[in-house]
Amino acid sequence: MPTAVIMPKFEMAQETGKVATWLKAEGDVVKKGEAILEVETDKVNLEVEAMADGVLMGISARPGDVVPIGQTIAWLLKPGETLPAAGPAVDSAQPTAAAPAGRPAAQSAPAGAGPGTSASPLAARLAESLGVDVASIKGSGPRGQVTREDVEAHVAAQARSTVGNEEVQGTVRAVPAARRVARELGVDLRTVVGTGPEGRIQSDDVRTHFETAKAGAQAAASAAEPVSTQAEPLTALAAFPGSPAVRRLVPLTNIRRTIAERMTASVREAPQFTVSLDADMTRALAIVEDLRINAAAASPSAVASASTSGGQPRVTLTTLLIKASAWALCQHPEANAAYQDGQIAEWDEVNVGVATAIDAGLIVPVIRQADRLGMREIAARLGDLTTRARENRLKIEDLQGGTFTVSNLGMFGIDQFTAILNPPQAAILAVGRVAKRAVVTADDRVEVRPVTTLTLTADHRVLDGATAARFLATLQRVLEHPGLLME
Repeated sequence: MPTAVIMPKFEMAQETGKVATWLKAEGDVVKKGEAILEVETDKVNLEVEAMADGVLMGISARPGDVVPIGQTIAWLLKPGETLPAAGPAVDSAQPTAAAPAGRPAAQSAPAGAGPGTSASPLAARLAESLGVDVASIKGSGPRGQVTREDVEAHVAAQARSTVGNEEVQGTVRAVPAARRVARELGVDLRTVVGTGPEGRIQSDDVRTHFETAKAGAQAAASAAEPVSTQAEPLTALAAFPGSPAVRRLVPLTNIRRTIAERMTASVREAPQFTVSLDADMTRALAIVEDLRINAAAASPSAVASASTSGGQPRVTLTTLLIKASAWALCQHPEANAAYQDGQIAEWDEVNVGVATAIDAGLIVPVIRQADRLGMREIAARLGDLTTRARENRLKIEDLQGGTFTVSNLGMFGIDQFTAILNPPQAAILAVGRVAKRAVVTADDRVEVRPVTTLTLTADHRVLDGATAARFLATLQRVLEHPGLLME
């Protein structure tokens, strides 16, 4: 039976995927597990592997095409097989859990992890991302364990079936994101025409319907008003006298659009406030320098680079900030949380994201379980993530699951700034440069010391001012006394 190649789902809120390039041409013989195409998501480009051996045929999506999740875009044929007749595709339902990837939220279990169900960690994550119940899959691994191949085969079988995996409410079929947008805009889904597989309503369908209805209402209102002899209002770009000519209009890239949408949603949905204080970085800089010297001494013949010192991972101030933040989060678990559906979810892991600037925009790769890692382990992971981010080689799991974010602009000479929350996290730390400042000591002497300003932005639904202040004071204490990290 032919094997369907479907547009995969990499992210929880993903509705479509864009074909970046086909790595194999139609008619090529491919092996199971071999990369056959590259898909562009909102954050990174990801390779899609063949789920079976066969000849690649029936490619229906070309580079640049945006395809709904679950739609068949090609087929893998074995000897003697022919292309099947066109049939409905599957639009995998989105999981409702918003817990960091790779682990459950508090008091919840991963999708498909029902009683008596055994699945490999990779299979469980894949099933969760595709909205598939692991309990419904027959495992082929040791002792009946569900493997990644079992999940992929299950999804492919769904794509060949005549009945898709639907999100049905009454007679209306819509993806969860479309239902959320409909609630926000007050749109009745029964009046919306869907453009997804089998007529399923996508979020863009809801927005288009809303804008069309709004324009129609405005036109009707204008027709009912008396004709005015006044000039029509100027367009936005020419609304002010003396406005300069537009040099060029720059289309938004996927990552730029994602940043715009998520930051706008963050400010709109979360009541955010900030608290700031200064930290004396004398000891912090000393311990970073000690680690650098020790690494160089361990391998004196090695050539140091931007990411290594003496052949070992280079420990930087950002490394220490990650470790210190993880330590402080363990002291204040209420800050390692998120607001979800009228409840506060406190995570059982400390995964620190690091805001990283790349040519395409801003991304936040995640250092998982940072509280359990040593400084050199954090430095190694940070160096690897940064390198792969700049080479556009990050995997989707590198960007998921963060519970707290550190944004350090000190290397750009910024003294202090306020960061916007990275949803659904409850807090983000903004760090300015370390600069020499006059400090009054406990015995009233004035000394010049290296000082940085720490600014915490917090979600007021999760944290109060006093709670945020206590967390920031703990972070200040561990940076001024980094020996606490040895406990």
